[in-house]
Amino acid sequence: MTTLVMHVRFLSGGFELSATIRDVARRAGVSIKTVSRVLNGSPRVTEDTRQRVMAAIDALDFHPNAAARALVLRKSRTIGLVIADITNPFFPEIVRGVEDVANRHNYNVILCNTDENPDKERCYINLIREKQGDGIILAGSRIGADEVVALARKGIHVVVINGDVRHPRVGVVAVANEERAHEAVSHLARMGHTRIAYISGSPMSSSNAERLQGYRRGHDDNGIPLDESLVVQAGPTREGGFAAMSCLLNIPARPTAILAYNDLQAIGAMEAIKEHGLTVPRDIAVIGFDDIQLASFTTPPLTTFRMPKYEMGMRAAEMLIGMIISRTVRESRLVVDPELVIRESCGYRQSVLTRGTMAAGRR
Repeated sequence: MTTLVMHVRFLSGGFELSATIRDVARRAGVSIKTVSRVLNGSPRVTEDTRQRVMAAIDALDFHPNAAARALVLRKSRTIGLVIADITNPFFPEIVRGVEDVANRHNYNVILCNTDENPDKERCYINLIREKQGDGIILAGSRIGADEVVALARKGIHVVVINGDVRHPRVGVVAVANEERAHEAVSHLARMGHTRIAYISGSPMSSSNAERLQGYRRGHDDNGIPLDESLVVQAGPTREGGFAAMSCLLNIPARPTAILAYNDLQAIGAMEAIKEHGLTVPRDIAVIGFDDIQLASFTTPPLTTFRMPKYEMGMRAAEMLIGMIISRTVRESRLVVDPELVIRESCGYRQSVLTRGTMAAGRR
């Protein structure tokens, strides 16, 4: 039994029935199956037949129904990109990297912004599945690792950026968060700081948990007593950093150095320090994380860790599309190792401590 689907367009003079695949087949003098083979790029069609079919498609202004094709082929050539906060300058470069790779492979990208809300993230994941998306990239995910693994076990191709999910069917572009936070504390300790605060990010963020662990281990390894009152949780925004810094400035023994979860918090912290009549770095040194474009234009310029954001998006998209094509995870874990860019916010003139930015393999 054959089901005929009619497509309707609204024109200024009324409604017009759009051409169907049956119309194309009739005009080209071939079967519907042959038209389908041409549309899907099958090599089982002669060049003469392909040209006749394409001429009929052009003449009839035929547009295949994407949803119907997805149901038949079980592929929509669409991937979902779910990000935590589109207003955070960390994410647009990742988006661009994903989009460039997707375009090169003829995939479309559905961009979803969750506003750091795990329930909203779940809704978008369900929407992408309903739209027959071929795979999902989660950047700054706020759902649990167990939920991501559950998606993979259902046969959904998933890649996580800057998260810690360890499962052979989940692709991960991870960041050496703990190691670099440890490096930041060690750097400040070498400069003589013993009252080093950490402005923490979301408790739902695995990258925040890793940086907090590195911050604590940095104290232990440098022989600095850890004062938990110097750890203040805040939103990953400029306003969050300002509020957290204001709290830290009101404790009896204020910190002499700050490590912030990200650059936006660090910039907000610097504004709070200035508002309290203090200066950076003479009174309080500041280190951020991400090296967003604004970081080098603050006063003074911000010391931070440079993340290869565009490359992270590219590698995540390459990983996901590879999974879709081969239906296996060829490279399940890629580790990004940020470099410390030393600027004037911690007392030194600008320089860069260089290391390799990416390393493939399991850890």
